[in-house]
Amino acid sequence: MVGRSRECAALADGLAEARSGRARCLVFRGPSGVGKSRLLSGIRQHESARGCTVLRASCSEVDFPSNFAVVRKLFAPLQLGADDVASPVVPVLFPALPPAIQPAVDYAVLSGLHSLAAKLMSTAPLVLVVDDAHWCDEASLRWLDFLLRRADDLPLLVVLGDRCDELEGTAQAARSGIVAQRASTVIELGPLTRTDVGEVVAEVFSERVDCGFVDACARTSGGNPGLLNRLLDDLVRAGVRPGSEGVAAVEEVGRDVLAASVLSRLAGQPERVRRVAAAMAVLGPAAGPETVAALAGATRWQVAEALGVLRRCDVVAASGADFVHDTVRTAVLDALPMSEADRLRAARILNDAGRPAVEVADHLLSLPELDQMWMAGVLRDAAALSERQGTPQTAVRYLRRVLDVEVSEPQRIRVRADLGRVLAQLDPYAALPILRELLNKVTDPDAYVSLVLSFSMTAVTAQRHPEAVRVLGEVLAMLSTKTGRDVSPAHHELCLSVESMLLIIGAGERSTFALVRDRIEERPRPAGSTPAERRMLAATSYVRSLRGEPSGQVVEQARAALSFQANDADPWTERCSLFALHLADVTDDLLPAARRSVEVVKNMGARSDYSYSLSCYARVLLHLGDVREAAAEAQTAAEICAQTSGAGSTAAQFTAWASALVEQGHVEQADEVLDRIDRAWFEESTLEWHYFLHTRARVRWIQGNPAAASDLLLRCGQSMTDVGIGNPVFVPWRTDAAYLLASLGRRSEAAELVERDGEAAQRWGTARAIGRHLMARGAIAEDAAHAVEWLTEAVEVLSGSPAWLEEARAQRRLGAALLLTGDVRGARKHLRRAVDLATLCGSRPIAESARALAVTAGGRMGQPLRSPVDLLTGSEHRVATMAASGASNREIAEALFVTLRTVETHLTNAYRKLRVSRRADLPTALGGSRTRLQQHEHEVEAVPLAGRR
Repeated sequence: MVGRSRECAALADGLAEARSGRARCLVFRGPSGVGKSRLLSGIRQHESARGCTVLRASCSEVDFPSNFAVVRKLFAPLQLGADDVASPVVPVLFPALPPAIQPAVDYAVLSGLHSLAAKLMSTAPLVLVVDDAHWCDEASLRWLDFLLRRADDLPLLVVLGDRCDELEGTAQAARSGIVAQRASTVIELGPLTRTDVGEVVAEVFSERVDCGFVDACARTSGGNPGLLNRLLDDLVRAGVRPGSEGVAAVEEVGRDVLAASVLSRLAGQPERVRRVAAAMAVLGPAAGPETVAALAGATRWQVAEALGVLRRCDVVAASGADFVHDTVRTAVLDALPMSEADRLRAARILNDAGRPAVEVADHLLSLPELDQMWMAGVLRDAAALSERQGTPQTAVRYLRRVLDVEVSEPQRIRVRADLGRVLAQLDPYAALPILRELLNKVTDPDAYVSLVLSFSMTAVTAQRHPEAVRVLGEVLAMLSTKTGRDVSPAHHELCLSVESMLLIIGAGERSTFALVRDRIEERPRPAGSTPAERRMLAATSYVRSLRGEPSGQVVEQARAALSFQANDADPWTERCSLFALHLADVTDDLLPAARRSVEVVKNMGARSDYSYSLSCYARVLLHLGDVREAAAEAQTAAEICAQTSGAGSTAAQFTAWASALVEQGHVEQADEVLDRIDRAWFEESTLEWHYFLHTRARVRWIQGNPAAASDLLLRCGQSMTDVGIGNPVFVPWRTDAAYLLASLGRRSEAAELVERDGEAAQRWGTARAIGRHLMARGAIAEDAAHAVEWLTEAVEVLSGSPAWLEEARAQRRLGAALLLTGDVRGARKHLRRAVDLATLCGSRPIAESARALAVTAGGRMGQPLRSPVDLLTGSEHRVATMAASGASNREIAEALFVTLRTVETHLTNAYRKLRVSRRADLPTALGGSRTRLQQHEHEVEAVPLAGRR
């Protein structure tokens, strides 16, 4: 290919790396006609692709709203049957099989497709080629992202052709995720140079080519290969010679080369051929011959004849179903514009033919005036479908146009309510005025309450907590006027639903936290038998966990709140309950439940809510010591938030990311991330403000500025005390401040903080809280001997808990204290334990500090522990552990309430990651992570990391 040697070399390198077992992704990006399709079409014939399994799919606009449409195209040549794939994948690859359902984009489906790809890669390197990826559906892109993130050591090459001028829509984040991966390389296909254009022109004309002619071709085409080839084709047809006399002809033809090309090809053809071409361009590739015939005013055989002509003119592809390229469709529309009446007829024809509402609605959007009532129904149906498919921005466009048709005030109110609710997912600031206005217009009580709940949740996203609390309070007061026999079970449920939202939203702001606290103290505990009662229990557990009330009581309420069926899931209930449980270190099924909560929100299509839920999940991971995964999830949440219009405050996402970065030792990057936070409303936040102050303090601490760090921690503590937040592990400011104050010689202040922390730790009662308190006692101890006593007790308390990072810190501090007492052997034992724990968690600062101390103590330190067990997900580890203990697959499935196929998938993944091939090898492989933790002589028996609960 002329002018594409760099791109061809990159392709050859990518194929070579895939063949050697290293996954790569190449994204060839450029405008239409730049040569992406031609480059990608030659991959199968590439010398380096011999012996590879090459699967190729070309995307089209019709694929965009259909889940996994491109995945189906990729795997179609394999001619698989339903028995060849995992059960969650069947609806993806075989959508026609009953029951015909829209496949969900969940972990089971993504994992099943990953397993299918891995099976192909077990026999040969796999090359996945996706052309026109800007039209690829989001679900397929998310699977490619999922596959690449788990394919570091697999023989895989993913090649995407992407149009740089169409990077928007719901798939933007998925495409960005792929591009951001380390294995990905973006290659911009620029225009051909003047020399390249000259080479192409010389190949077309056999005679000598004038330099001015080449210059004119390069200038007119802009170096775009597609436009250049069409220009040259037209010049050859016109008999233009490539001498100096042909320069003027190049300029003339090049004024609108593509449109002129289309017109010249259709010139002299019957009018009905032109009408068929225009009808095809308007109706799109999904339109059948009958529909095209109706709009073109022709018979079916006349349409068939016209298609033959269009194929010979190189306007329509050989299949006859679509144009040779999207740019040709655009050129046809420009060259043969259709009137508004024709577009209205197109919409009617598609509607009468029973085509999907979205196809009809797209034509209605192009009309300046909508004045027929049937249009409103089509647009509302299209909006509902778009919302279900996770494309709220499209739904908003449809709903706005409904208001151009609908004249009935009650109907307009309903449409505006839908518009505000959907718009809130994209831009809560724009949705809020719409919903606020409707509060004064809705008269139906049930509709009013529903509107108030929607308004309140939107107000929270837009950082208008006080307004949401005020409106919810007014509605609750209105609902509470009914007493005695007037209160039906449905009315009681409605009141609880409003009150629970009032508590959750009010607890999110410092100014209203006291109101929420007092309200909880005044009301009896609900039974938890209805969704609203469970949400009330969740809100109560959330607030009481922040206050630091006894964890046993809090856990009881949080567990009761989570006792619902899958179809009864509520994101607010799950989020609040899981917050309380993770502070209480209740790890039984915590991560799967937290992940499920994220998936529930993600499937709703609200990107800002999804990014927030993902940041909460990252907090849970960090709390449990999985620093690497926490950093990855928090970064994803922050990137999604930054890319989402109207996402509001970025505080939750960016503080979670910064916290994980600090644990990884990336302090300067953490500082930069904290600086990127949107500060609107920030200091009024109950959670994010205190997370921010604590994380910033840790950054300053590590940067060597203990005075600034202690000031930030004391400021954080004063703010939490003013609000009434007393949980010692939510933001452990007292213990951290005590370390710093003691190092600054302010031991009396440190001792006072430790004393108060002891009271809070005993009240909350978890091992993490008590262990941190004991560590602080050791930090302010008068001598090394007393410090050893406190720190030894801290290690004993923490060693049985899920607080791996806290134990690593305690082990390191104990090792340092033992060094001061002269117990070098004991110091080495605890410092090695600290290194291993910190390495498993992914905390580089703790590991490096403990390693340096161990070397000082004369210990020999090997390479950091990198166990294959560390690669397992929580579900994979649980299944592998049960299998190692002798449980059958069916017994595991019944115990974990999952399908047999899910168990098999998890075991397959575990075998691959642990590098074993049979069940009998699992006990040894799973025990390998504990070898170094237990190999040192005269050590106390280490608690197995993988088995902590």
